[in-house]
Amino acid sequence: ELRTPVARLRFGLEMLADIESAELRREKLNALDHDIEQLDKLIDEILTYARLEQGTPNIEFKPVLLGELCEQLREELETIRGDTVITVDCDQPALEVEAEERYLHRVLQNLVTNALRYAGSQIVMVVGGDEDQVVIHVDDNGPGIPEHERERVFKPFARLDKSRHRASGGYGLGLSIVSRLIGLHDGSLSINSEIGKGTLVTLRFPESRLRQI
Repeated sequence: ELRTPVARLRFGLEMLADIESAELRREKLNALDHDIEQLDKLIDEILTYARLEQGTPNIEFKPVLLGELCEQLREELETIRGDTVITVDCDQPALEVEAEERYLHRVLQNLVTNALRYAGSQIVMVVGGDEDQVVIHVDDNGPGIPEHERERVFKPFARLDKSRHRASGGYGLGLSIVSRLIGLHDGSLSINSEIGKGTLVTLRFPESRLRQI
């Protein structure tokens, strides 16, 4: 995983020395900058996963407004969503859970950015709850995931066929990190998918994490 962007950087730097056109040099520099950005993201994913593998990190549980967090994430992804429309459906704006906000943000960010790689035209984050649990759905209208691959997507460095192409992004660590972080919050994670129609990822937090409805 690390060698691919490093190899592209080395090759790009070698080519850069022979390019005389200012416009072509700028294009190549932009491509090199993209490779550096990919390395940064991959290193961040690896370090996060390594910390989780080493043991339980320090977690400071505080009340987190779920609707507000989802809206914040939607705004952050505005510049990279392309033609995909991201919406938030939350009819309980006061709904809170006891959570480590940065980790919960990371969970939702990984789920939505993963959905962006496959979604057709829309992604919907749905937030709801009752007296027993809090539920967050991330629903996309992409091609769906074959049933035999749904559990595998949570394994480290696992990739579906389409995601093996570098153009689609991702390193196969995002969902395994999501699974670990949800476990630290006593929550659960499930996938429902229908080929040709889309994928629904559901996060559930128990009553013990429920703050207010």
